[in-house]
Amino acid sequence: MKKIYCHKCIVFLLLLYFGFSISLKAQGDTLYIGSNFSTVNLKPFSEVNKGSQNQIVDERSYYYFSFNKTINTIDFTLKNKVDVPKKVILELSNAFIKEIVFGKVENNIFIPIATTGIEHPISTKPLENRLFSFPISLNANETASFQLKLKKEGGKPLVTTACIKSENTFVKQSFVQQIIIGSYFGVSVLSVIFSLFIFYFLRQSIYLIYAAYVISLGLFISSYIGVFSQLFLTENDFVNKYTHYVLFSEISLLLFALLSQKILEAETYMPKLKRGIDVLLTVLIALRLLLHFVFTKVFESAVSVFMNIWYAIFLILIIIIVIEITIYFRKNNKRTSFFALAYLFMIIGTLASILYHSYGLVNTYVYDLPLLFYSSFLEILFLTFTVVLMVKDIYDERNILSEKIVIEEKKNLTAFIKGEDQERKRISKELHDNIGSQLSYLKRFVSDKFKDEDVTETIDSICNDVRNLSHDISPSDLKIVGFKNAVEDLSQNISSQTTLNVDFSRYHFPETLDDDIATQLYRVVQEAFNNILKHANAKHIDLQLMGHQDSITISIEDDGDGFDTKHKKSGIGLKNMQSRIHQIGGTLSIDSQINRGTSLLITLPI
Repeated sequence: MKKIYCHKCIVFLLLLYFGFSISLKAQGDTLYIGSNFSTVNLKPFSEVNKGSQNQIVDERSYYYFSFNKTINTIDFTLKNKVDVPKKVILELSNAFIKEIVFGKVENNIFIPIATTGIEHPISTKPLENRLFSFPISLNANETASFQLKLKKEGGKPLVTTACIKSENTFVKQSFVQQIIIGSYFGVSVLSVIFSLFIFYFLRQSIYLIYAAYVISLGLFISSYIGVFSQLFLTENDFVNKYTHYVLFSEISLLLFALLSQKILEAETYMPKLKRGIDVLLTVLIALRLLLHFVFTKVFESAVSVFMNIWYAIFLILIIIIVIEITIYFRKNNKRTSFFALAYLFMIIGTLASILYHSYGLVNTYVYDLPLLFYSSFLEILFLTFTVVLMVKDIYDERNILSEKIVIEEKKNLTAFIKGEDQERKRISKELHDNIGSQLSYLKRFVSDKFKDEDVTETIDSICNDVRNLSHDISPSDLKIVGFKNAVEDLSQNISSQTTLNVDFSRYHFPETLDDDIATQLYRVVQEAFNNILKHANAKHIDLQLMGHQDSITISIEDDGDGFDTKHKKSGIGLKNMQSRIHQIGGTLSIDSQINRGTSLLITLPI
């Protein structure tokens, strides 16, 4: 049963295939336009260069006219199958056909209807459309024959598709294409604005080059798909293929090469490859511009030769950039990956365009837009992602550098504080051991020789001052009396020697602290008192030492002038305090308001 069923299926498919083939053969010369007609490729229903000798059967779905023949014809017949008049649109995909003569054939006589092309003003286009489009009106049940005469540049191939569309389909597809094209140029404009914005802040030429590349690529694509003439040219202008197409493509190629070298940092990591690209790029662009704008007759006499030379150099350029991408991938794989994808889409679109226009090997049109259009859109997207990653890399490098600078500043400040403490100890020892002992010897000498009590009292006062100064510079009694007692003595001295009233209190504060911690905290309290005396104009200070289960806190509050913590920069004294507290693993917070005093809170985990 299964075998019989399979045999029946095979027979059915064969009958369907032969029936379809017979149907196509029967309709091969005539395209029937019915009530449900939408769109159809004209190629299977047309005859190319009718009546010429040595016609070659062309299985392509599009028209490819090779290098030799300058004028080619396309003949086709339309049959209106409905009882009412019907209007259809003939549309060609190539926007750079030199001349197109469209006409009707009656009794083997060609009657021109419209003549247009890039040799004629834009106003000669039968319809206001980016492509060459021709309206065709058929009466009820009318059969009519038409002919297209296409004139191309000498020595160059011409490739185009031709579609017959219903009027409704033509309008709908044109609207959708406008949305797609608008999205393309919308993304391009955003990319340009973004790159110029980044250039304004970073002042690096790569972002300006990228903006210029996106602009030139947009102009090239707009020319390629026929939008440039709609946007920038008037009805009386002519489309110049070399000015409006070739020039834009060469500028785009140059800017892309420059951009790729900047992104891949070729000058730093691959200088030899960069020099090779510079030479190839110069030869490539100079060759094409000279042949197109200066030696045009030489170019036309041997187009295929020069095209192959240009493509060979272009291929070598592609290979070198691929090598650069591979090398740079080891340094920055994220940025390289996005750039490689952008480069891949650019190469796919460019190679597909070359294979289509120069050799007629592949059809690159999707929804009446070339593959190069879609690939360049993806290229811009991934290039923009690459630029975003570059900006991120720059800011990451700056943040790392800032962190290194902060760490280096802390190291320098710590070294400065240590040096300052060592110098304080040296001076304190010198005052106590040397000058103090000499003053004691002087006191004894004066007392024994002159026995003048006033002089003796004066020397005693000087001795006390030196001893107090030595103690202030480096409190040697921290180890003996402990931190909290030393701070209490300091508070009492300030209260007795100045107009400031210091209220000292302590709550569950540890009896002993590590020597280094005690020294640093004492210096911070000293610096705080010193700042209050110099700048605050305060009358009262509240100093509290508090011990907690896992930390200690020191609170210093005054009723002085205060300051604006948001706008006032930290001085060397405050930086020293912060550095000392940071050095022992604590935190220092400052709260101050103008005319409302200042509060310092030191927190240290234990």
